[in-house]
Amino acid sequence: MSPIPDKLWRAAGSRTGAVLVLAGCAVAVGAGSQTGLSAAQSDCPARWRRHASTDSSVTICLPAGFVLREEHTWMRPSRVRGAPPIDFFSVEVVAWPADSASVGPWPPTLAPEPGCQVDCITVDSTTTHPDTWDGVTAHTEIGLASGGVAGLRRRPVMVSGWIISNDRRGFAQGWAEKAVTLDTLRQALRTVKVTR
Repeated sequence: MSPIPDKLWRAAGSRTGAVLVLAGCAVAVGAGSQTGLSAAQSDCPARWRRHASTDSSVTICLPAGFVLREEHTWMRPSRVRGAPPIDFFSVEVVAWPADSASVGPWPPTLAPEPGCQVDCITVDSTTTHPDTWDGVTAHTEIGLASGGVAGLRRRPVMVSGWIISNDRRGFAQGWAEKAVTLDTLRQALRTVKVTR
């Protein structure tokens, strides 16, 4: 098992809202603008819909039930009022190296950062996948996270990164209620388009 400090999720959460989700806080669901996306719907799998980040830097096809939470974060809300979301997914373009502190080492990994102590999340059953997002080779890791301040119990998690250019990188992270949903999130990443 590889320990991961909660601060990794907090650092990413400062960019994506993961902290609120992982901490189990109640989350208000926002609705994002989807204008100008109807022409791009045809490249989505059946019954999926193309979504855009609020800054329009990324578009992605997602299955039914996902709603925009923050600027480049989507979630599938729980049916239980006040409960944390069932699934969480964030995809963004980060400036490199300006945003490197919020992402950590490259490529992003589920492995521990040096100095991990009691705040660590451990990840077991980790697998690495070479993927391709928007025509670019990506590094993706999936695993089962436990522990930490968030009190996770074998939560299926993923992280993925790809180099767009010398000064821009794609970064995705997510977690799901069921491990099979990580395959769905990887399928969604195959539809990602960097729009600017």
